[in-house]
Amino acid sequence: MTTPPPPQPKLSIFLSLDPKTYSFNEPHISRTPPTLSLNLISHSPTPLTLFTWTTPLNPRTGLGQAQLPITDLSTIPPTAIPQSRTRIQRLPFSRARGSGDEPYFLTLYPEIPVIVSTGFTRGGADGPRPQPRSVVERGREIDEVTGEVKEGTRRSVAGCGVDGLESGHRYRVDVDREAIEGVWWRYGTKEDVIVDKGSRMRNLWEIERGEGNLEVVGGEIPGVEFQVL
Repeated sequence: MTTPPPPQPKLSIFLSLDPKTYSFNEPHISRTPPTLSLNLISHSPTPLTLFTWTTPLNPRTGLGQAQLPITDLSTIPPTAIPQSRTRIQRLPFSRARGSGDEPYFLTLYPEIPVIVSTGFTRGGADGPRPQPRSVVERGREIDEVTGEVKEGTRRSVAGCGVDGLESGHRYRVDVDREAIEGVWWRYGTKEDVIVDKGSRMRNLWEIERGEGNLEVVGGEIPGVEFQVL
């Protein structure tokens, strides 16, 4: 008798933002961006391990790859806000223990919620202070002490999280569902995937991933509206 294939993994994903307001004009607020979080629940019968680098399931790196799109709700019709994409040149993904990729392997256990989060701005909570659109579109860095333009510096003219938005506007942040469906996954725990540095076949592409794509329960992930003051 042929063994039936394991079921396609199903995830429930809930997006949140705290707080749902941000101000460029309040010093004690502007230096601390809202926290964006995803609450992940696996409905698979066994542990499920994901490789989350530059995906929404690792929101800090996903944010830098426009995986969390933002819509300006104050325009008619609502307008998609261009988001920056960091250009990355790197070696093949590694599953070696102690490698730079190891932290991006995430194991979800059946029906146990896991929350992943980041500061909702370029570079996360430890990144540079977010700037309004009028500054960002000039493509220059601002000195956080003097408030003056740093000579000889360049940055993306596209936004990232609250960085690059406009005061007085209302926005919505969403999750790129298609990006989640394409995430590398495999049944088992992280320890089942990780190998010692000296092992053969330590590149991620050398190990078979699960068949099919991740499935988001309900098909959609509700976005979150927020206000820039």
